[in-house]
Amino acid sequence: MKLSKALNLLAATATVAFTINANAAASQKDIRFVGETQFAGFCKAIVNDDVRVLRSSLSRNVGRIGASQREVLRMVTSEEGLTCNGSSLIEFSVERDANAVHEYLTSRS
Repeated sequence: MKLSKALNLLAATATVAFTINANAAASQKDIRFVGETQFAGFCKAIVNDDVRVLRSSLSRNVGRIGASQREVLRMVTSEEGLTCNGSSLIEFSVERDANAVHEYLTSRS
């Protein structure tokens, strides 16, 4: 698959939105993923500030989005890449104070 086709496919199918219960004491079970949930792992990694989950999501998408984890990371963090709750992965990690994931995203993209 050509890179431009992969980018178009990613842009068309990779929008992941989720809602969070407004209750401050809500558990993680109150998070609901909608849209293309096959990419929800990226948003979940940010919500939980878990680099291990992020790396797992990158690994699972090698061959589907890009030829390597680094290429998958570039694709999902590009301007037309994946979004969580309407924000890019990098913006969303800042909004959620997911410092470990933000550092990983910005240092490797």
